[in-house]
Amino acid sequence: MIPTVAQQIGAVRTTIAKTVLPALDPNDSFAAEQAGLVLACLDWVLDVHQFEYPYERAEHTENRNTLSALADMDPQIADQVQELLIETASSPSDLVHMREQVRRLKEAVARSYQVLAAAGSPLTAAARRTLADAAARQVARELAWCRMTGFPRGEVPNISEVVAT
Repeated sequence: MIPTVAQQIGAVRTTIAKTVLPALDPNDSFAAEQAGLVLACLDWVLDVHQFEYPYERAEHTENRNTLSALADMDPQIADQVQELLIETASSPSDLVHMREQVRRLKEAVARSYQVLAAAGSPLTAAARRTLADAAARQVARELAWCRMTGFPRGEVPNISEVVAT
């Protein structure tokens, strides 16, 4: 049987924790700290690796919906992003292509928001609300993604809960 990615990473983690870390010089706190950081990194990878595609799919959906909402506010923007919205109507099956589409969608969202913000009309406030709502959801995903890194504070949901919504 071929081991899974999680099994391979888990085996490396176990080897470091049970063999390498105890063999370090007890007076070498820097080496112990570095080994601890490697273990923490492996723990994080084990926590999130299986959710990499769902995370990107959530980003794809979120940015496509945000771009569509901004396009609905202004016919000129709608004309400019129509081709991208058609192209991204369904999520790609491969992670590399998905990331590329997400990047392009985010760039189009930023450009569209700048146009609406510069308009100085009631559209500006609506565009700001649309972007703020999308940003709040993105922050929740990012905090869940990084929950085991020590950067988020307080109670952070598991990444599986955030990308499932």
